[in-house]
Amino acid sequence: MMNLRNLPAFTLIEVLISIALSGLLIVLLNNQITGSLKTDQNIKNKMEYKIEIETILAHLEADIQTASNTPSGYKSVVNFYSKDQLHISIKKFGISAIDQDLLGAEITWKFGNLGVSRNIKSKDGNFERHLSKKELQTNIIPIDTNIFKLIIKCDEFTKSKLIKL
Repeated sequence: MMNLRNLPAFTLIEVLISIALSGLLIVLLNNQITGSLKTDQNIKNKMEYKIEIETILAHLEADIQTASNTPSGYKSVVNFYSKDQLHISIKKFGISAIDQDLLGAEITWKFGNLGVSRNIKSKDGNFERHLSKKELQTNIIPIDTNIFKLIIKCDEFTKSKLIKL
Protein backbone atom coordinates (compact mmCIF):
# COMPACT_ATOMS: atom_id res chain seq x y z
CA MET A 1 0.00 0.00 0.00
CA MET A 2 1.12 3.53 -0.82
CA ASN A 3 1.69 6.16 1.83
CA LEU A 4 -0.47 9.28 1.21
CA ARG A 5 2.00 11.56 2.95
CA ASN A 6 4.67 10.89 0.37
CA LEU A 7 2.54 11.86 -2.66
CA PRO A 8 3.50 15.20 -4.30
CA ALA A 9 0.76 17.80 -3.74
CA PHE A 10 0.27 21.51 -3.18
CA THR A 11 0.00 22.80 0.34
CA LEU A 12 -2.90 24.96 1.40
CA ILE A 13 -0.74 28.09 1.49
CA GLU A 14 0.42 27.50 -2.10
CA VAL A 15 -3.18 27.15 -3.29
CA LEU A 16 -4.24 30.33 -1.46
CA ILE A 17 -1.32 32.30 -2.91
CA SER A 18 -2.14 31.14 -6.45
CA ILE A 19 -5.81 32.12 -6.00
CA ALA A 20 -4.78 35.55 -4.67
CA LEU A 21 -2.40 36.10 -7.59
CA SER A 22 -5.07 35.00 -10.07
CA GLY A 23 -7.55 37.44 -8.53
CA LEU A 24 -4.99 40.26 -8.68
CA LEU A 25 -4.28 39.45 -12.33
CA ILE A 26 -8.01 39.54 -13.14
CA VAL A 27 -8.40 42.93 -11.42
CA LEU A 28 -5.40 44.37 -13.32
CA LEU A 29 -6.70 43.10 -16.66
CA ASN A 30 -10.15 44.53 -15.91
CA ASN A 31 -8.61 47.94 -15.16
CA GLN A 32 -6.62 47.83 -18.41
CA ILE A 33 -9.70 46.96 -20.46
CA THR A 34 -11.80 49.65 -18.77
CA GLY A 35 -9.07 52.25 -19.28
CA SER A 36 -8.70 51.39 -22.95
CA LEU A 37 -12.47 51.62 -23.48
CA LYS A 38 -12.54 55.08 -21.84
CA THR A 39 -9.60 56.23 -23.94
CA ASP A 40 -11.29 54.95 -27.09
CA GLN A 41 -14.51 56.80 -26.19
CA ASN A 42 -12.59 60.04 -25.52
CA ILE A 43 -10.85 59.79 -28.90
CA LYS A 44 -14.18 59.17 -30.64
CA ASN A 45 -15.76 62.19 -28.91
CA LYS A 46 -12.86 64.44 -29.91
CA MET A 47 -12.98 63.24 -33.51
CA GLU A 48 -16.76 63.72 -33.70
CA TYR A 49 -16.44 67.28 -32.37
CA LYS A 50 -13.56 68.00 -34.75
CA ILE A 51 -15.66 66.79 -37.68
CA GLU A 52 -18.56 68.91 -36.41
CA ILE A 53 -16.35 72.03 -36.37
CA GLU A 54 -14.98 71.23 -39.83
CA THR A 55 -18.56 70.92 -41.13
CA ILE A 56 -19.46 74.27 -39.54
CA LEU A 57 -16.43 75.90 -41.17
CA ALA A 58 -17.37 74.41 -44.55
CA HIS A 59 -20.91 75.86 -44.24
CA LEU A 60 -19.50 79.22 -43.19
CA GLU A 61 -17.17 79.25 -46.18
CA ALA A 62 -20.07 78.34 -48.49
CA ASP A 63 -22.12 81.23 -47.06
CA ILE A 64 -19.20 83.62 -47.61
CA GLN A 65 -18.58 82.40 -51.16
CA THR A 66 -22.25 82.92 -52.08
CA ALA A 67 -22.42 86.35 -50.41
CA SER A 68 -23.41 89.32 -52.52
CA ASN A 69 -20.71 91.75 -53.61
CA THR A 70 -20.35 95.31 -52.39
CA PRO A 71 -19.75 98.15 -54.89
CA SER A 72 -16.02 97.82 -54.18
CA GLY A 73 -16.10 94.25 -55.50
CA TYR A 74 -15.56 92.51 -52.16
CA LYS A 75 -18.00 90.13 -50.51
CA SER A 76 -20.57 91.66 -48.19
CA VAL A 77 -19.10 90.21 -44.99
CA VAL A 78 -18.63 92.08 -41.70
CA ASN A 79 -16.85 90.74 -38.60
CA PHE A 80 -17.43 92.21 -35.14
CA TYR A 81 -17.30 91.22 -31.47
CA SER A 82 -20.23 91.60 -29.10
CA LYS A 83 -20.41 90.25 -25.53
CA ASP A 84 -17.34 88.01 -25.97
CA GLN A 85 -18.82 86.50 -29.11
CA LEU A 86 -17.50 86.76 -32.63
CA HIS A 87 -20.22 87.70 -35.11
CA ILE A 88 -19.75 87.22 -38.84
CA SER A 89 -22.54 88.96 -40.73
CA ILE A 90 -23.09 87.95 -44.37
CA LYS A 91 -25.55 89.53 -46.78
CA LYS A 92 -26.69 87.45 -49.72
CA PHE A 93 -29.57 86.76 -52.04
CA GLY A 94 -31.63 83.60 -52.01
CA ILE A 95 -34.94 82.06 -52.94
CA SER A 96 -37.81 82.23 -50.49
CA ALA A 97 -38.94 78.82 -49.25
CA ILE A 98 -42.50 80.14 -48.88
CA ASP A 99 -43.29 81.79 -52.22
CA GLN A 100 -40.18 81.08 -54.35
CA ASP A 101 -39.42 84.82 -54.74
CA LEU A 102 -35.93 86.27 -54.79
CA LEU A 103 -35.11 87.84 -51.46
CA GLY A 104 -32.21 89.34 -49.57
CA ALA A 105 -31.09 87.72 -46.37
CA GLU A 106 -28.61 88.49 -43.62
CA ILE A 107 -26.88 85.48 -42.13
CA THR A 108 -25.13 86.00 -38.80
CA TRP A 109 -22.75 83.38 -37.49
CA LYS A 110 -22.03 83.59 -33.74
CA PHE A 111 -18.99 81.93 -32.19
CA GLY A 112 -18.36 82.12 -28.45
CA ASN A 113 -18.77 80.65 -25.01
CA LEU A 114 -22.34 79.60 -25.88
CA GLY A 115 -21.16 77.56 -28.86
CA VAL A 116 -21.87 78.20 -32.54
CA SER A 117 -25.15 79.40 -33.97
CA ARG A 118 -26.38 80.55 -37.37
CA ASN A 119 -29.13 83.17 -37.57
CA ILE A 120 -30.95 83.98 -40.83
CA LYS A 121 -32.98 87.20 -41.12
CA SER A 122 -35.16 87.70 -44.17
CA LYS A 123 -38.67 88.80 -45.07
CA ASP A 124 -39.77 85.20 -44.34
CA GLY A 125 -38.76 85.62 -40.69
CA ASN A 126 -35.88 85.12 -38.30
CA PHE A 127 -34.50 81.62 -37.94
CA GLU A 128 -31.77 80.62 -35.51
CA ARG A 129 -30.07 77.25 -35.33
CA HIS A 130 -27.55 76.19 -32.71
CA LEU A 131 -24.93 74.09 -34.43
CA SER A 132 -22.75 73.38 -31.40
CA LYS A 133 -23.17 74.03 -27.70
CA LYS A 134 -19.55 73.52 -26.64
CA GLU A 135 -17.70 76.52 -25.31
CA LEU A 136 -15.00 77.80 -27.65
CA GLN A 137 -12.82 80.81 -28.28
CA THR A 138 -12.49 82.43 -31.68
CA ASN A 139 -10.17 84.96 -33.18
CA ILE A 140 -9.96 86.60 -36.58
CA ILE A 141 -6.62 87.66 -37.99
CA PRO A 142 -6.72 89.81 -41.14
CA ILE A 143 -4.14 88.60 -43.65
CA ASP A 144 -4.97 90.94 -46.55
CA THR A 145 -7.82 93.28 -47.44
CA ASN A 146 -9.93 90.35 -48.62
CA ILE A 147 -8.38 87.40 -46.75
CA PHE A 148 -8.70 86.58 -43.07
CA LYS A 149 -7.80 83.68 -40.84
CA LEU A 150 -10.46 82.32 -38.49
CA ILE A 151 -9.03 80.47 -35.47
CA ILE A 152 -11.28 78.31 -33.29
CA LYS A 153 -9.93 77.03 -29.97
CA CYS A 154 -11.58 74.65 -27.54
CA ASP A 155 -10.33 72.31 -24.83
CA GLU A 156 -9.62 69.45 -27.21
CA PHE A 157 -8.00 71.15 -30.22
CA THR A 158 -7.37 74.28 -32.27
CA LYS A 159 -8.65 74.64 -35.82
CA SER A 160 -7.98 77.46 -38.26
CA LYS A 161 -9.23 78.31 -41.74
CA LEU A 162 -8.21 80.89 -44.30
CA ILE A 163 -11.22 82.57 -45.86
CA LYS A 164 -11.10 84.71 -48.98
CA LEU A 165 -13.74 87.36 -49.46
